[in-house]
Amino acid sequence: MNYTDIISSGLKEHLALGLQFNSSEVRILALCQVEKCLESETAVQDLVGSPIFPVMLEGLGYEDILISAKVTEFLIKLANHAGGLHAIFDSGSIAILNQLSQGNESVKFRVFDLISQISISSPEAFQLCESSGALNAITSGFNSTDLLLKLNAIETFSKINQSHAGYIFLERAGILQSLVDVMTHDDDGDIVLVLVKCAALKFFGKLSEIEEADFSEVNNKYKILSIIDSYLLSSNLDLKITTINIIGVIGSNPRGLKLLNASVALGNFMDLYQHSAGDIKIACLQTISCLFGASETPPTELSDIAHQIYFQIGGAPTPLSTLISNTKQTLEDLRIASFAIMQKMALHPWGQTEMSNSKEFIDYILNRTTETTKLGKEWKFTIVQTLVKAHNAENIIPPNIFDRLTRYLREGPFYVKTEATVAFESA
Repeated sequence: MNYTDIISSGLKEHLALGLQFNSSEVRILALCQVEKCLESETAVQDLVGSPIFPVMLEGLGYEDILISAKVTEFLIKLANHAGGLHAIFDSGSIAILNQLSQGNESVKFRVFDLISQISISSPEAFQLCESSGALNAITSGFNSTDLLLKLNAIETFSKINQSHAGYIFLERAGILQSLVDVMTHDDDGDIVLVLVKCAALKFFGKLSEIEEADFSEVNNKYKILSIIDSYLLSSNLDLKITTINIIGVIGSNPRGLKLLNASVALGNFMDLYQHSAGDIKIACLQTISCLFGASETPPTELSDIAHQIYFQIGGAPTPLSTLISNTKQTLEDLRIASFAIMQKMALHPWGQTEMSNSKEFIDYILNRTTETTKLGKEWKFTIVQTLVKAHNAENIIPPNIFDRLTRYLREGPFYVKTEATVAFESA
């Protein structure tokens, strides 16, 4: 039975009662029936003009998380229909959403999350979000003294920021400047402030990944890389590690890596790596793997930057020896980070040359007995696969080495050589 059949059978009131019934099972059953309206525009128009629609909006306030999540999912799908989108942002619906957002913080976050997800679905959706005043309610949350609400607001900004229109709105609303103002407060002993700084860092990290936003322009205006550079000296471990991670996020795409290379932040980051240990060292290695992988087919400029970073890893006799040594340690995060760097190295012509000319590396990577864990075997296989399939690798790697790598690849990650045994009959 489709939605039209349900309504024509006179069951509309029963649906509304079911949505408000004091039983999760009944509510979910009613929700499943209402979802059938998404099958046609006519059914959508019938729903948004009926008493059921306000009840659906009020469902965002249900205590049962499973039901409220299902309501959110339905409303996001409903917004993909023109009739549904306009209904969600008419004055009556906005009044309901505003009332819900006056409740507890969990419900407020659901409302903000719904608005942010709908806002990025289309230019028209964003325009309706903005003109209805729904986005202003979200930005006001950042000024709250409540830590959870402030953090939720920043997380919501990151979602809105996924569209160019969203970035322009946040810029115009002064949110970017407000985030920068918080980031420049010099008190890393304040736990609340550190949490907000970390959230702001992640916001700008995500902003750097958006193609429509000119992160170079953002950096010129707000000096983001200068702030990041200063955080590398922070005495707060959480803030320092988050900063290291965000350098990896920014440098994991070509324009971000070029921007980092033109700043002092990259050199200071490598200085930190060389003088660090423990969690800081591991975080630095993880970021280096991101910088090496800024492009699957790196042009000369990016490859040269990666090569300079490689030399700064240090080690005797080579940085590659250091990475191989790391993979033999017991710390899994250290092993994985080092495997990841070698895999990204294999994308670069200099990396292919470095690896194929290293007897230590070839002996290690092709020796099946040097790794006993499933994860380690898979990483070694991935490194070999990247080497063999890299652009022009066959012309860079010596033929005898290339043949051995190709055979390893053909045999798979878990190949075990079998030996024939001969049974002798007892005399």
